[in-house]
Amino acid sequence: MRVAVVYTGEPRTFENCVDNHKQFLEGCSVHSYHSTWTKDNTERNNELMNLAPGTQAKNFVDYSAPDRPDLWRFEKLLLSNKKNHPIFMFGRIQYMTSKGFEPIYDRMDDYDLVIKLRYDFEYEGRLLDYVPQSNLHGKLFITKKMGGRSHPRNVWDGFAFGTPYMMSWYFDCHRFVPFSLFHQEIANWKYSPEYVLGYYLQHTGAEVIDSGVQPVHQFPDNIEEHRRRRTTQYYVDLLNSHPEFWGQIENDCPSTPHETLIARLKEKGFEVQ
Repeated sequence: MRVAVVYTGEPRTFENCVDNHKQFLEGCSVHSYHSTWTKDNTERNNELMNLAPGTQAKNFVDYSAPDRPDLWRFEKLLLSNKKNHPIFMFGRIQYMTSKGFEPIYDRMDDYDLVIKLRYDFEYEGRLLDYVPQSNLHGKLFITKKMGGRSHPRNVWDGFAFGTPYMMSWYFDCHRFVPFSLFHQEIANWKYSPEYVLGYYLQHTGAEVIDSGVQPVHQFPDNIEEHRRRRTTQYYVDLLNSHPEFWGQIENDCPSTPHETLIARLKEKGFEVQ
């Protein structure tokens, strides 16, 4: 089976996961495509990407997304309406993710399957054991074993597979994000990426199927420190992109109390209270 693997995000801990990925993809003819931020275009990260099987292309995307003012407009609208720590960067993240798939548009006939993997997760079993023998047309396979269980519609964005055509819809979620708050069900719900992705996929008409794949997160450090670093980075992004909302957005991370957050932000040069 001819498989295109799309990797997106920061290639942290990939050196610890790549052997597992090669086992997971055993029996497949594999090419890989990569997308991350320009700030992560380092010699070290390029070396990590080259560990992947059959690396074909790498895309580096400016985190500020200057060519997507619609995403900035959406972020301000979202932050104005949601004070519960919404993941306002979701559109930018999905835009960067789409760039991993972009080179495949000209090679759709070269592959039987496209699969989305995360650099920092291991996956149990073998892909071929999860691929049904029946017609794959109109189907997207995801996993319900990650991504929050607060709503049955939630779809985690760290694993999916389908035909190249169906996965082209999956990677187009960034086009929907600027309009997502105009959908009442999303506007009424805490703005979570898993819910928005699940809602979008349902409205593409895809048959979304739980593959049963079990992902295992390989943290770069202990889980509490990982959460503190992520929370701090969220507020760094907020202060850099939309500083007018500082103090209005609730910090709901129990591992990073306000005093800890302030201390970490001051270490990064922000004068905040």
